[in-house]
Amino acid sequence: MRIGFVVDASCDLPDACLEQHGVRVLPNVLDLGGRTWLDERDPEQTMLLYRRFIADRSVPARVNAASAGAIRDIFLQELVLDYDRVLVLTAADELSQVHAHATEASYGILQAYRERRDEAERAGNFALRVLDTRTLAAGEGIALARAVQLLEEGGLGFEKIRGTLRDDLGRLHCLLVPGDPWYLRRRGLDGRGGGLGRGDHLLAVAFGVRPVIELRGGVQQVVARPRGFGAACALALGQAREAVARGLGTPTLVLSIGGDPRLVRQMAAYQELEAAAASARLDLHLSVMSASAGARLGPGAFSVAWLDAA
Repeated sequence: MRIGFVVDASCDLPDACLEQHGVRVLPNVLDLGGRTWLDERDPEQTMLLYRRFIADRSVPARVNAASAGAIRDIFLQELVLDYDRVLVLTAADELSQVHAHATEASYGILQAYRERRDEAERAGNFALRVLDTRTLAAGEGIALARAVQLLEEGGLGFEKIRGTLRDDLGRLHCLLVPGDPWYLRRRGLDGRGGGLGRGDHLLAVAFGVRPVIELRGGVQQVVARPRGFGAACALALGQAREAVARGLGTPTLVLSIGGDPRLVRQMAAYQELEAAAASARLDLHLSVMSASAGARLGPGAFSVAWLDAA
C-alpha cells in the first residue's frame, strides 16, 4: 500500500526535506496590494515577496486558501494515481480555511477517483483523510515530521498512523516571535487582526517588548515579554533546548524565519541549540517562513517547534 502526505503552503520545512519524502504542497493564494500570487513555498519567490510587498506596511495583504475545486483537481490529477492512501495535514482551522476546503474537496473525489484509477489501470481503492494540525509554520513542519516517522517505523496501518498523529498533536509546541508586532496587531495569525492585545502592542511600541507567542491546540497566548527581538528569539530557542534535554517525541526540531536563515544561524542561542541537537542526534531543519505566514506576522518573524515525549 502506497501512503503519501500532503501539507499546505504554510508548513515550514526546507524544500529538500519535502522532496525527499514526496510531500505535495497545497498552494495558498496571496492578495498583496491588489496583485495575486500563488504561494507554493518556492524559496526565491518567497524572498521576493518579503522584499517587495510584505515588508511594506502600506501594502494590504490577505491570505486565502486554494478553493475546494482547485484542491479537488490536485487530488484527482496526481494523488489518486500516485498513492492508495493520503493524509492531508493542514494549518489550524482557526487560522485558515484550508482545512475546510480540503475536507470539502475530499468528499468531491469519492465518485470520480474510481474512474480516474480505472483509466490508469490502478487496482484497489483510494482513501484520503484530512487532519487539522491545530498549528502553523514550524509547528506544521513537526506534525509532518512525526507523520513521516510513524510511516517509516513500519507496523502501523494508515488509520493507525492518522489516529496516533492526532493524539500526538496535543504535545506539539510552537513558539512564534513577530519581527514587527504591528503586523500581528493589524492582521493576526488568522489574517483578521486581533492577534496581539492592545496592552502588548503598546509595550512593543513604547519599550521594544517582543511577545513570545505559544500556539498550541489552535489556541494562541503570550507566554513571555522580553525586551528586544533577539532576546525573544533567545528565550524561544532556550525553551527548545530545554525540551531537547528532557527528550522529544520525535527526533526533529523545526525553525523558520521570515527572511534570510543566516540571521538565525548567527544567534548564539541557535548555535547552542544546534549543538544540543547534534549531541542528541536530532534533525534540525531551518527554512524561510512561508509567505502565507509572513504576510500575517511580518518580515523577520521567527518560529520554532518540537514535540514533547509522551
